[in-house]
Amino acid sequence: MTEKLNPKKIDDSEQLLISNTIQLDSVVQLLIEKGIFSKKEYSEMVDKVLKEYQKGE
Repeated sequence: MTEKLNPKKIDDSEQLLISNTIQLDSVVQLLIEKGIFSKKEYSEMVDKVLKEYQKGE
C-alpha cells in the first residue's frame, strides 16, 4: 500500500531545498569574488563531481 504524500511535507522540503541552494550559491559567489577560485575552476569541479556521482549509480 502506498502512502499518500502530505502537501505540507512537500512544501517544507521544497523550501529547505531552495534555502540550501541559495546559501550554497552565496558561498560560491563569495569565494569567487575573494579570488579563492575562479568560475571556470568551480564549473570544472562541478562537472568532475557530477561524473563521479554518475559512475556510482
